[in-house]
Amino acid sequence: MRNRLLKILPALGVLIVATLLAGCGSKTEVHDEWLESARLDADETPEELYTQALKEDVLIVYTVSTRLTEVKESFEREYPGLLVEIRDLRSPNLVSAVEENYQKGGSDCDVVICSDNSGDFKTRLADTGIVTGYVPKDIGKHFKTADNGQEGILSFVYEAEMLFYNSAEYESCPIENIWELTDEKYRNRIYMPNPLRSFSTYTLCTSMFQTESERALENAYRDYYGREYTTDPKRSDGEGTQNSCAALFWSRIAASTVFTNSSDEVVEALSNGNADFGFLVSSKMRFSDIGFSMQPVYKLEPFSGCRTSYSVSLARNSKNINTAKLFIRYLLGGEDGKGEGRKPFDTLGTWSARDDAPDGNPVALEDIDLIIPDQDFIIKQDWTEEFWTRLLVKN
Repeated sequence: MRNRLLKILPALGVLIVATLLAGCGSKTEVHDEWLESARLDADETPEELYTQALKEDVLIVYTVSTRLTEVKESFEREYPGLLVEIRDLRSPNLVSAVEENYQKGGSDCDVVICSDNSGDFKTRLADTGIVTGYVPKDIGKHFKTADNGQEGILSFVYEAEMLFYNSAEYESCPIENIWELTDEKYRNRIYMPNPLRSFSTYTLCTSMFQTESERALENAYRDYYGREYTTDPKRSDGEGTQNSCAALFWSRIAASTVFTNSSDEVVEALSNGNADFGFLVSSKMRFSDIGFSMQPVYKLEPFSGCRTSYSVSLARNSKNINTAKLFIRYLLGGEDGKGEGRKPFDTLGTWSARDDAPDGNPVALEDIDLIIPDQDFIIKQDWTEEFWTRLLVKN
């Protein structure tokens, strides 16, 4: 799925691997001078890093989050003389850009911030050593989990891809069961990003095929329709690849959904009255404070979305390693977690990954009906591109 998907698309964390791209040598064979010179295990104070960073050039950050612009501005105020350039990219484009830069023998960026829910980041950048993690010991000990369940990947913030409803139209969520979205009255009243253009939406769609999610979806089907879900050998692919309940659900939803390029377009559709429901990233929840008509669905049988996360890493061959280290420390909130760098991520719909830095959400992440994606499972699903391509063409 990973390589095939990127043919259609325009085309974190602690992970230290000393390997080049596949076919160029093994971990034990490669002697990486850059990795040694980067001194990622060194105990360095912010003051020491700042002194060395003043000798370096402009820091280049590739990111999928527009909030990094706020981090850049406060970072430059905190450390006069240092400059940061933010390049905002969609996840698939970011992965391809970092990969291509490395293949050309260098790195056009220093810091990489990306969601890694679909597995592309892990398999194409982290596992190959194109990016590597940097988390100082005094900060790393405060993260809730050392690897977020995935070897070598440390998320610095959690979010969710979840269902929202039009709060101007409804005082509260009008449905209790996710299968209610398939009702004819919601045809063309559901909006969601194209799962082949959004890593987080793709993760939501694919994680529903996990065994536990499938069973929960079948139980919800029984509760809503009053009968057991049964496989049908005559069912066509249009009704469900692999003859599964999750495929049936997405086949029916796709027939009633307007697909967009981004979550921002879903927010607009909810607020201008074109949509009753929308799947989008939870960080957009903050727009409800400035008048947008959208509210999240925290409770839904059997789930209202899936957990997502963002990781930060160093690009291999970074030319501004001291500035990059200092910037990452700053982004993570510093030793006590109270630094200005993490404040742009301390908003509604964004949950802290630190155990010493609470967030401002009214509902804890673990209290929301969310799927926890199994990244290894998602990486292995090589049929989903064809499945979604067919649904998108059909509808």
